[in-house]
Amino acid sequence: MGLLSGFVQSQIAEWASTLTPGSQLSRRSWANVTYKPKGGSEETDISEDLMKYLKSIEYTDNIADAVDDLTITLEDKAALWQASWFPEPGAKLKVVLNTYNNQNLSEGLKQLDLGEFEVDQIEVDGMPSVVQIKAVVVPNDNTLRGEKQNQEWKDTTVSVIVNDIAGKNGLTMMWLVQDDPAVDHVEQSDQSDLEFIQKLCKDNGYNLKVTSEQIIIYDEAQLETGEPKITFVRPGTPTSMEIYKMNIAGGSSSSGDDSSRIDSFFSWKMTAKTRDVYKACHVKYKEKKKDTVIESTFTDPDKTDGKTLEVNTQVKTQEEADRLAKKKLREQNKDEVKCSFTVGGDFIFWAGEVIKLEDFGHFDGKYIITKVSHHMGTGYTVDLDMRRCLNGY
Repeated sequence: MGLLSGFVQSQIAEWASTLTPGSQLSRRSWANVTYKPKGGSEETDISEDLMKYLKSIEYTDNIADAVDDLTITLEDKAALWQASWFPEPGAKLKVVLNTYNNQNLSEGLKQLDLGEFEVDQIEVDGMPSVVQIKAVVVPNDNTLRGEKQNQEWKDTTVSVIVNDIAGKNGLTMMWLVQDDPAVDHVEQSDQSDLEFIQKLCKDNGYNLKVTSEQIIIYDEAQLETGEPKITFVRPGTPTSMEIYKMNIAGGSSSSGDDSSRIDSFFSWKMTAKTRDVYKACHVKYKEKKKDTVIESTFTDPDKTDGKTLEVNTQVKTQEEADRLAKKKLREQNKDEVKCSFTVGGDFIFWAGEVIKLEDFGHFDGKYIITKVSHHMGTGYTVDLDMRRCLNGY
């Protein structure tokens, strides 16, 4: 399906034909969807039929630990989607989200290609009759999610193991971390491939994201060092008023900040916890045969007091101990400060992006987006889950 499919063009033309001469189309949002039956190869554009019954379409982009998913909710009083139009589990959906003049009257068409999803579950509710089509980005026609496997690797590295599993499942690997830890011996025992590599990556302090074509390995700590391209400013503050005046005048902000500045939100929520938050992590391991001790302490540079996390885990080198101390402290502290925002629908947000918060008091600073949820129905909104970036680990 081309980005400017016949349905997109005809829909825009139809809306434009209803306008008073000289006026322009206001904000619009909709989806293009193609359907491919399970085991089939022919794709059918079902966009026009779908939009007649669509209540909402929701897409979730997760940074790690969960596959991206899609939920299409349809009105079904005529029981079409429960009978002759029933989308069988295993069928494939390709989805493109569209907006037209979403931010202003000169923006025109913008599109977000979500890729391919596999129908995973069908839910029917009543009354009135509603059908939910739930789909995930990871296909079930390979062994990645479903089959339990038993395998072992010796004298290798993490990237080799992940690449082996990716290749076996018809996927490619994207390795976005700087190092590649050695592995003496590891066993996959009655685990799916996805379960196994998730644990392997977590044990080594890495993050895993799976798409329909790739297994991507990256380091959240590395992402958090990026400069924010978007700044959220608390409404009603002097900075917010500056943004308002700037937009009216069509000029630029005097702050010297090159990031996009947003001060319009439907809602937000902030959370800061004190329990199970540590100042430092101390790793200590005594090798009995050699009667030697390897230990390392890493301290959060932003904390002046607090508890020390004690870790007694086997390490073979000082470098491994140093790395483990940072990893364990990150695991404990990364959810110390979190927030969620609901904003007007836009395609500029993605999981893993760094955002700056300004004029929110204690909650100011850099945050990384952990989940983006697009909700398109009678309107279009985006929910963002974020956590504050850690400094130096």
